[in-house]
Amino acid sequence: MTSTYYIERSVIASVINSEIEHKLNKNYFTDMFHRKLVNGINRLKELGEYIDFETLRHKFTKANKWTFQEDNLLVELMTFTTPFSTQKIFDEYYKIITDEYKENLDRRFAV
Repeated sequence: MTSTYYIERSVIASVINSEIEHKLNKNYFTDMFHRKLVNGINRLKELGEYIDFETLRHKFTKANKWTFQEDNLLVELMTFTTPFSTQKIFDEYYKIITDEYKENLDRRFAV
């Protein structure tokens, strides 16, 4: 089993900070905060709204679904995470997340 935590962070940063277009599946993410951000990203895409860290934070705060601790997590993600530079690199790393998710499903069903 591989830890995909840092890959998840870069995938999220890539979708938010660059021109990379991709529909993210929240189930592929292991961290609950990452899942929350993916939900927000997908919702903003549905609404046709601009996607960036501040917009996500504002929407969650307005809906009373944001905590001070999540502010810290968001600042850390924005500050210490480098987005992937190309769609091809993004796709390869997103594949790692999806493969790990599928492998974990296989393990659960094999027991």
